[in-house]
Amino acid sequence: MLAVHWTPVNDTKKVLKNGIRKSKKGLFCFPLTGHKHLDKWWVNFFNQCGVRHRKKYNGIVFRIKNEDLPAYFGHWIGATNRHNFKKEITDLKSFSKQYREILLWRMGEEIARANNLDNGIYDYQIIDKLYSELADKELLNNTNALTERLNSIDFMSYTLDDYQIVLSNSISANRIIKVMPQGNEFGRVLRQKKKYGL
Repeated sequence: MLAVHWTPVNDTKKVLKNGIRKSKKGLFCFPLTGHKHLDKWWVNFFNQCGVRHRKKYNGIVFRIKNEDLPAYFGHWIGATNRHNFKKEITDLKSFSKQYREILLWRMGEEIARANNLDNGIYDYQIIDKLYSELADKELLNNTNALTERLNSIDFMSYTLDDYQIVLSNSISANRIIKVMPQGNEFGRVLRQKKKYGL
């Protein structure tokens, strides 16, 4: 699985030379989905809600390997540098399985809500079972049902927009695949345009 870690533009050169260093709690990143808006959710979050000072960021893309585990994959609330949380994912196979289960659960929820099948149900275990059964049934009727949703920015954003991955180890510089800008242009280009009034 590919992931992106956001770092301030001013630190990019250092990251490309030394790799991505983990913080005390781990290395925070996001699964790369191929949906530009969703892949940049975290950097927009940083700048819009005042969690950090407004900065320009670059996304550092790398592939997650077994050596990066154990990992946490879930909502960011309760899993920040201020919190204690468990990294329960110990291998890539279980990571892929959990990722797929999250997508299927949301697909089941989408079907249930569209057909008012979950109205008045407040027991989480019953809801969980209902959504799983609806997702399984949908896949039997349409083998491309999940693929279609993977290509939907609305579905993917609703499913993953506040999710994060927290790895246990730093990423060496030779594992960096590419750098992607926060906007459509890199901070270096934006600085030059500003300097020369372009």
